[in-house]
Amino acid sequence: MLIKLIRLIKGYLVFEIIGKFPERFINLCLRQGYFLFGVTSDSDGFTASMLLSDYREIRPVARKAKVRLKIIERHGLPFFLHRYRMRRGLIAGLAAFFIIIQAMQGFVWTVEINGMETVSESSITELLREEGLYQGAYKNSLNLQSIERSLMQQVDEIGWMSVNIIGTKAEVEIKEKEIKPQIIDTETPCNIKASQDGVILSINTRQGTAKTMVGSAVKKGQLLVSGIKENSLEEVSFVHADAQVIAQTDRKAVFSLQPQGEYSAPADISQRKNLIFCWLRVPFGFSAVSGEYSSRIITEKIFLDDTCIELGTVTESCTRYINTPYNLTAEQAEKRLSADEALYRLFVLQNCLTVDFKKSISQSESSDVLTVHYTCTEDIALSEKIIVN
Repeated sequence: MLIKLIRLIKGYLVFEIIGKFPERFINLCLRQGYFLFGVTSDSDGFTASMLLSDYREIRPVARKAKVRLKIIERHGLPFFLHRYRMRRGLIAGLAAFFIIIQAMQGFVWTVEINGMETVSESSITELLREEGLYQGAYKNSLNLQSIERSLMQQVDEIGWMSVNIIGTKAEVEIKEKEIKPQIIDTETPCNIKASQDGVILSINTRQGTAKTMVGSAVKKGQLLVSGIKENSLEEVSFVHADAQVIAQTDRKAVFSLQPQGEYSAPADISQRKNLIFCWLRVPFGFSAVSGEYSSRIITEKIFLDDTCIELGTVTESCTRYINTPYNLTAEQAEKRLSADEALYRLFVLQNCLTVDFKKSISQSESSDVLTVHYTCTEDIALSEKIIVN
């Protein structure tokens, strides 16, 4: 393959050897260092191929062997350039193409990040861009050690990282820190207090001295289990109180909604497209969007063998909004308030078991109000450290 490429670059000829002694011509060429290849014989004589530079010097050899040479085919770059020698723009374009290809070798065109599990790749990409490492960055302007130190200082989750540039590709290898297991404190002296008002349904004391009993009503902040123990000799010791205290609690939630008002509704959507090549952005049009709008940008680039090429399109979808009045009926307002109440139970009361609830809806001039009273059972045990002097 390499030999064929060299022949095409230098140019070669296919010619016919005509005369009485073609074998003598071939022997003389080989003796004087002129290399022949593709030699074949037929009824009319011999056909051979030779580099253009050698063919220009074998005329004396042909005369000595008393043969005549007839060119059949011409191949290679010199003949191509000679054919288009008057088209200077084409030659200049080819020269510019090779110059651009050579110049592009000095830039980073692919940034590959590996080894991340908990850290967001987009956040690392943005930090690398701030440090100067991005698609299209000039390689000689990058200080890789400085980039590594800066990112490790900014992102606590990174334990080790390495940035290597291979050709036009930057490989960022990251190893995250080992996550330490959460250690439950079972040694620090503490009391158990009530986190909510309620009535005790059950109490399971694993460590400490219970200060209440089943059926007792307790207030928020009241001592439930003490971490101070006293033996028969009136010796005092401090322990880490641990208990599960299940109580019946009452909660109240209020949800309000304005049945009349305005909201932003999408009026129209327009798209603006740009062609991107390296650092250039060429717009396909010059449309403009007026008023308040939100935009969504989609970037599409060409990949060649898992390598991103800085060539593609950027499509920006702009959605313009206008203020639209609304007027909810009583039924619609009740449905929306019920949806808010369902979300409250799902997220706020997720650790509580709702035994019963009562709803009441009231209306005023400006809003509709939904009030809900919940009866729940939950663990109201709350640890509080004991400060010992």
